[in-house]
Amino acid sequence: MPDNLKSGDIRACKYDPDVNQTYQKMAAHYGVAIIPAIPYKPKAEVSVQIIERWILARI
Repeated sequence: MPDNLKSGDIRACKYDPDVNQTYQKMAAHYGVAIIPAIPYKPKAEVSVQIIERWILARI
């Protein structure tokens, strides 16, 4: 399950995502399915960034 990489997904959509045609052909060649991740607002990355800045500021 790729994380909606820009080169693989043309349009990230919750119900009907569009996958790059070349990427889809590569998946068919190797016999795998591409199921893009559901797009959402990242929360963990922002929390980690805030904590990292707080720790680095204390140092």
